[in-house]
Amino acid sequence: MNFVNDTISPFSGSPIATPLGLIPNGMLPSGYMQKELRDATVVAHGSTMPFFDEMMRAHMTLHAWASQQPTRRAMQGRQVAWSAPLPDSEVRAVVRHSHHGGMLASLTRDVFLVPRAPDELRISWTLRHVGIRTPRVLGYALYPLLAGQMFRADVVTQEIVHGVELLQALTTDMADFPRDACIEATLTLLRRLARIWAHHRDLNCKNILLATTETGEIVAYVLDVDTLRFAEKQAESRNASRLLQSVRKLNATARSAGLTQLATQLGG
Repeated sequence: MNFVNDTISPFSGSPIATPLGLIPNGMLPSGYMQKELRDATVVAHGSTMPFFDEMMRAHMTLHAWASQQPTRRAMQGRQVAWSAPLPDSEVRAVVRHSHHGGMLASLTRDVFLVPRAPDELRISWTLRHVGIRTPRVLGYALYPLLAGQMFRADVVTQEIVHGVELLQALTTDMADFPRDACIEATLTLLRRLARIWAHHRDLNCKNILLATTETGEIVAYVLDVDTLRFAEKQAESRNASRLLQSVRKLNATARSAGLTQLATQLGG
């Protein structure tokens, strides 16, 4: 099946030569710093590190802090993430505790030999640097186990206010998110990922978030970017194929005109 069609135009040449982005391994993006807080290694932007200081003073982990905030809001995913305002701030952040996915998730759970949080920061920073929308990573914390041989991790991102998942937008009648505009925003996101040969290994309807700009334009954000890799020549067809697989699966159980339309425009 031809996933590369008139809707998603092919591109050649990637400005990003390394799989994990523009920041070399072991380095931090400009403005980010590392600090030891309690028994954790915390990496955060200099402007947000004071918030992390306060969160870690109050609780042993960032996720535990978020789970105790009075105005917290649970966000369901692989595991519960918490939305909460940063200390003494109106800015809301999403705090996720890292978990494995896949067949071995019940065994490996939340313990990593190589934590993905540093990769997520590098990838997110690179995407934003080249104009692809994804939530800003404010920082993360690594909690060492076995004298630093293994790790648990929490990642903190800035919440996209009033954002809705692509699945919700295409299966619910939402006046603020018209179907055609949501689909076009999604296809624009795919075009931009294709332009830089960025392959998202788990691009599904729940990993695309839609929001409106100040001018009323519908735009799409890509989520869970720790599995994304750059310099993938087949990124365009792989992204379209993976998203189409998700759309077909969801449409089989929750049939909707929006999902059907998106599947058609993806080539399915």
